Amino acid sequence: MESPRAEREPSPEAAAVSRELAVLREMMLRARREGEEPQVPDEQLRSNDQLQYDEMLALEAIYGENIHIFGEKAGLRSFKIHVHCEIPDGVSVSAELFQCVDGDDDLKNQSFDTFSVQHLPPMSLTCLMPLSYPSHRPPYFTLSVQWLDSVKISSLCHILDSIWTQQPGQEIVYEWVQWLQGYALSHVGFGDGIIIRQSNIMMSPVDVRAVAEIVSVESVVQSLISYNEEQCHESFLSGLHDCMICLSEHAGTDFIKLPCLHYYCRRCMETYSRMHVKEGTVMKLLCPDDKCQGVIPPNLLKRLLGDADFERWERLILERTLDSMVDVTYCPRCETACLEDEENNAQCSKCFFSFCTLCRERRHIGVRCTTPEEKLLSLQSPMRT
Repeated sequence: MESPRAEREPSPEAAAVSRELAVLREMMLRARREGEEPQVPDEQLRSNDQLQYDEMLALEAIYGENIHIFGEKAGLRSFKIHVHCEIPDGVSVSAELFQCVDGDDDLKNQSFDTFSVQHLPPMSLTCLMPLSYPSHRPPYFTLSVQWLDSVKISSLCHILDSIWTQQPGQEIVYEWVQWLQGYALSHVGFGDGIIIRQSNIMMSPVDVRAVAEIVSVESVVQSLISYNEEQCHESFLSGLHDCMICLSEHAGTDFIKLPCLHYYCRRCMETYSRMHVKEGTVMKLLCPDDKCQGVIPPNLLKRLLGDADFERWERLILERTLDSMVDVTYCPRCETACLEDEENNAQCSKCFFSFCTLCRERRHIGVRCTTPEEKLLSLQSPMRT
């Protein structure tokens, strides 16, 4: 049983949000101490509050599930927006990897692992609206990106600052998000492809608002691949597709996608699978695509066949597998599979009958085995007499 303390421990995501909000509040307090946070008349404060309220309603309507509002604390509004980069045709990703040569840590070979993705993990823009926004100051913010280093994220932060400078006194969050969605990749030089490498943050100044999550290149690559697969699956489920067996259109949720990435409607796959099990052709129960012949995993077959047919499939697969093994024979009494030894003898593990695998009779050590032809002749001799 977990202790009450363990139950109260926040999730990693909640802990990260708490850290970011703490950074934002520290920014605001520092600005106040240094005189950068202006004194705003009461009338302007009321106007700012209404403008903030209206902006929050608009952002929530526009971004829906991609915005998380943390609520107000001391009259300050805070929220996080997940910003998805626009990559309608996908984007290539090249990961710079280093491998030690002959176990020498000082001597490494450089290589690039390149792959394509249709979806990138979103950037996270966390904002804290001061009472002086939007009349005098922009929101305090942090920007977090899984697949960019601190230097590149810092350059994005500076662009957001410049957008506010060009439009002071106006609601700015929507403009920030639009710019990040459409121009962030090209701004950091990734318009034609993303390069993931371990950067040296000592070479360039880093903005305190830039939150980089690159622990290692390998972890970023795995995160990108996993996120892309999840989003591609979600996109598939929400779309309409043609089944290449029945040639009918179905919703993505009605399809079975095989490990080989071919997909067919559930009804066709159930009929196809049960047909092979009924006819005993279980070794041909593969991907229906003639040029593929990919394997259908047992856990998927169990869902398609049901318990009774799946048990028959398991039994038939075992029989076909044993039949293909040259040292497997069957007991002449109970038909149990047995292993044949080097002297062509076997013993049944079920009824313990020890027999010769050539003549199928009781084991006869030291006595020559009667061939089928000799056995036939011996049976015919009494008939002739």
